Amino acid sequence: MSAWNKARGLGVKNPAGYTLFEILLTLGIIAIALGVTTPMITGFLSESPVETIVAEIQSVATATHREAVADGEARRISVTGEGLRGVDGSVALPEGWELQVRRFGETAFRKPGEAEFWEFNGAGICEPLEIMITDGEESMLLGFDPLSAEVLSDEG
Repeated sequence: MSAWNKARGLGVKNPAGYTLFEILLTLGIIAIALGVTTPMITGFLSESPVETIVAEIQSVATATHREAVADGEARRISVTGEGLRGVDGSVALPEGWELQVRRFGETAFRKPGEAEFWEFNGAGICEPLEIMITDGEESMLLGFDPLSAEVLSDEG
C-alpha cells in the first residue's frame, strides 16, 4: 500500500464506533434544534384564546388610561356584548363568545347596555368595573384597579 493511500485512510481499517467529536457535534445540533422549536411549541400549547383576549383587553385599558393622563381629558371605552373599543384599539370577541359587566354596586353580571362606556377621567381614574368573558366552556373574570386600569384579579 502506498503512503498516499495510508494518509487518506484508504485500505486502513477504522476502529468501530464514533469519535468524541462526532458525538458532541450531533448533540450540539440536537440542542440547537430543541432550543429553536421548544419556545414555539410551548407558546402554541400554553396560550388559550381567553388569555389572548385578556391581554388585548388589558392593552386597550392601559392605552386609554395613558391617553387620559397625558391629555388631562376624559376618555371612554365603548363596551358591548361583542367586545371593547377604545382610543388605541379594540377587542372583538370570536363568534359564540360573550362579554358581561358588573359595575360598582351591582350584584350580578349582565350584558352591556346600548351605548355603554367605561370612562377614565382626566386624572386617569377609571370607574370600578369587572368584566367576565365566556365561550361556553371557559370563562375569565377580570377586576381592574381604578387608579391604574391594571388587572387586579383574573379568575378563570
